[in-house]
Order: sequence, then structure tokens, then C-alpha cells
Amino acid sequence: MKPRGRGPRYLASVASSIATVVAGFSAAAIGTVALGACAGCSATAHETGLNPIAAGSFDGVDIDQGAHLLYMTDRVNKGLDVVDVGRTTPRFVQTVALGALPNGLAIASDRHRVYVGMDGGNVAVVDTDTGSPSFMKVIARIAVDKTKADLVDYSPVRNRLYVSTSGGGEVVGVDTLTNRVSERYDLNMPVEQPRYNPADGMLYVTSPGDDSLVQVDPSNSRLLNRYPVPGCRATGLAINPARGLALVACSGSLALFNLASGEHTITRTVEGGDLVSYNPAADKFVVASPHGPKDSAVGVFAGDGTFLGSVPATPKAHAAAFDTSQGIVYAPGVAGILSFAPAACAPTPDWVKVAMGLSVYAVPLMLIGLVLFFYGRARDRERELEATTGRSRWRVRREYLAAERERMRALEDAILDPPDQRFST
Repeated sequence: MKPRGRGPRYLASVASSIATVVAGFSAAAIGTVALGACAGCSATAHETGLNPIAAGSFDGVDIDQGAHLLYMTDRVNKGLDVVDVGRTTPRFVQTVALGALPNGLAIASDRHRVYVGMDGGNVAVVDTDTGSPSFMKVIARIAVDKTKADLVDYSPVRNRLYVSTSGGGEVVGVDTLTNRVSERYDLNMPVEQPRYNPADGMLYVTSPGDDSLVQVDPSNSRLLNRYPVPGCRATGLAINPARGLALVACSGSLALFNLASGEHTITRTVEGGDLVSYNPAADKFVVASPHGPKDSAVGVFAGDGTFLGSVPATPKAHAAAFDTSQGIVYAPGVAGILSFAPAACAPTPDWVKVAMGLSVYAVPLMLIGLVLFFYGRARDRERELEATTGRSRWRVRREYLAAERERMRALEDAILDPPDQRFST
């Protein structure tokens, strides 16, 4: 009978099998934890084809929450595209001709105006009052710079429109009651997004050339602070006044600022972005991250900066906006409008993140422990066999193999050289 002993190769095979099985179970367990944390949090994006804007290239995007109208600055058509999002399916309304390449936009719903910064240095003022004879027409052009009016921000508290001049290095304050330039803040550096914070009364501006977030006191035009973000090349900016937080879009990451201390943290849950918006009613930040055809996205963050989720997007989506009434994010799509409802569940708990991080070290240690355990058991059986028979397992194995070889030789001899039976008597 074949002995039950096993050799070193058998032990190696056992160890390899154990390692494979344990690794599979570990991966499944980790995957279950990850999927469990994300189950129900995924968002599905929907595309609504709108032929009039299918070929557009867009910069600013914002929603008039009361009128349920989505506005987008269309650089291909040199106009302001208007889309009705107050119904189940978005509907294209019209394009307001601007006569120049548009950049950022700001909605002044209290004044029934939309302000659009344009190449050439003018700000176009569009009338959005449905009862006005000039409804959806440009009623004024405000000259703020010789070259460019870029991104804008409207403050109903101060009746001011803040306009960046990009490479001009200035932020221009426009009195929206008179449509005249009232202040100029010369920062002597390229500027992108200006945002007024009603909580502290300060004006904040992103500077890609200086890699910083700049704080300006609009009451006396003094530059108070410059908060550096090395390597950021900051563009978009949105502020949560209630929490005193600002989310800044960098080229490959996002920076969350505490405006009281100037300290910031970096996150790469969304790989950088262009423009950022904040919706106070929903307490959510929305970031558009245009890159290539396969890695562009729109991300959503809670008001405290916690990442909630993202969906793939087109490189045309440089900005996005949150519709409070429907709880839907809108952005330019491949052939029209992209829309999705952000995740409603809580983000992954910290203990899950820690457990998943520790699993990187726990799984190899567990494999080593199991291999040592089974090797120890094999050694114990070896000692028991030697104590009972006086021979080691390897010796029994060698004797068995020697006997098997002799038996095979005898069988071979019998087959190849059988005894001659013809002369037997």
C-alpha cells in the first residue's frame, strides 16, 4: 500500500494553494467592503441631445433657480445659450447673440440680469425680465479692460459685479445700479475667479501665475493675504460662507481652504478642474474637470468638502451647476446637456478607509502565518511517524520508490524478454 507521507514538493504545493485561496477570499472581502461602502451612492448620468448647441464649446454655466433656466456661454456661437430645465426633459430655448467670445457669467436674479465677461474687455448685460420689452436681449456693454473680461461674480449685498481681467492682473468692481466701473484692484499677477464672501466681507481671487488664493479688502482695496498653493495653477473658486470654506480647482487636484486660518488640504478624488460652483440651499460644491475624452468628469462635494461622487463627462464641460428644485447637476454634454442626481448616501466611513488601508499589510501577514501553521503540522506528523516506525517519512518514501522501481524493472523484463516456452518438456 502507498504510504501517506508527503515530500517537500507537496508542502510547497499546499502552501501555494493556501496562498491562492486566501488571496482570493481577501480580495473578495475587500471588494465587498468597498462595494458596500459605495452601494447606492453611484450616480447615473443622462444625456439630452440638443442640436442647436451640439457643436458648442462652453465656459461659464449657471442656473437661475427661480426661473429654472440654465445659462451657458457658448464660444462657438458667440452667444449665451438658454435651456429650460424646469421640465422632465431639458429644452433648448434660444441663443442670445453677444457678438464676441464669451467667458464667465453671473446671474443677478434680484435684478433680472445675466452678466457675461467677453473677449475684447466688455461685460454684456442681458435682460432676463419676462415682462420687459428687451427680454433676452443685450441692454448694455460695460468696458472694464482693453483686452479681456474673463470670470465674474455678483454680490447682491454690495450691488457689485467683480470681473477678472485674466492676464491684465486686475479685478474690476462694477456698480450694478449704474453699470459703471467703481473700483479697480490691481494685483499685478494673472487672475482667474473672483468671489465675494458675505460672511467676512472679503474678496477672494485665484491666481494661476502666483499659485495662490488672494484675499482683498474691497472697502479699501488693500491686499490682505496671499495663501500659496505650490504647483496648483489655480483657476476655479467657490465659497461656502456658512462654514468659511473655499474650494479651489487646481490643474491636477483640488484645494480646500479654511478662510479663517488660510490653511488648506489637497484632494485628488477629482483630478483637478476648471470652474467651481457652490449651491447654499443644497450645501454642495460642483466641480467640472475637463481633460481628455476618457478622463473628464464632473464631481460633487458636500459643503464641508467631503467627496460625494463623480460621473464621466465631456472635455467641453468646463463648468457645471446644481438645480436646487430637482436635486440635479447640469453640465454641457457631448451633444447637448449632461444631467445626473448626486449620491444621496453618506460617504465611506473613516473606519472603512482605515481597514482597507491596513488590509494591504494584513493579507501578506495572514498568508505567512497560514504557511507556517501548515508547515508546523506537517513537521508534527513527521515526528509521530518516526517515533512509531523508527523511520522518517522521507526514508519510507525512498524505500517505497526503490521498491516501485524494482517492480517496474521486473515488469519490463517480463514484457521485453519473456522466457522461451518452445523447447519445454
